[in-house]
Amino acid sequence: MGEASGQLRGTALAEKLVDVAAELFYVNGIRAVGVDEVVRRAGVAKASLYRWFPTKDDLILAVLQRRDTEFWARWDDAAAASGDDPRAELDAHLTWIQALATRRHYRGCAFVNTAAEFDGTESQHIRARCRDHEEELRRRLRALTARLDVADSDRVADQLHIAVVGTLVIGGLCPGGGSATELTALADALVPRRPDHPSAGAAPAC
Repeated sequence: MGEASGQLRGTALAEKLVDVAAELFYVNGIRAVGVDEVVRRAGVAKASLYRWFPTKDDLILAVLQRRDTEFWARWDDAAAASGDDPRAELDAHLTWIQALATRRHYRGCAFVNTAAEFDGTESQHIRARCRDHEEELRRRLRALTARLDVADSDRVADQLHIAVVGTLVIGGLCPGGGSATELTALADALVPRRPDHPSAGAAPAC
């Protein structure tokens, strides 16, 4: 098969393959998609894929890295827009995560979905990559709650972690998001607002 996307070279070609694989894996599941389908959709020769990704696992890891980078870029943007107010930052994060989980055609967290396809006896590096993402989320939530005026901030962070992951999973299963629409309200229950906080009494964003 010739190179249908002949203009693509080097890293641009690799990015194209990751683009195509990311969509196919997310919609159909990783096990259901072979490399033949990826190269067919990308319009490239199989040799081009193997030049960049010698194994399917390498391609899976590249897709997960892309997902990870995009997720934390959104996180960092929300944090930067919140200034030095940790409560405003928490609200901003949970607002965009709730919106993500309840959008049309959302199919759940790519990391949870991927980990579910691989048991502990094979491709452990793929499950480990998914776990790294969750550990980073836990670390960031703990760093954020440490700046809030709450008792046992690490425990609160872990509760928020469960709420966030649960929201992403439920949002991928239920039309309209189901109970995933309650994430921001749940945060108010876990971390009550101070009476003097500017957003106290405000309706939760959705």
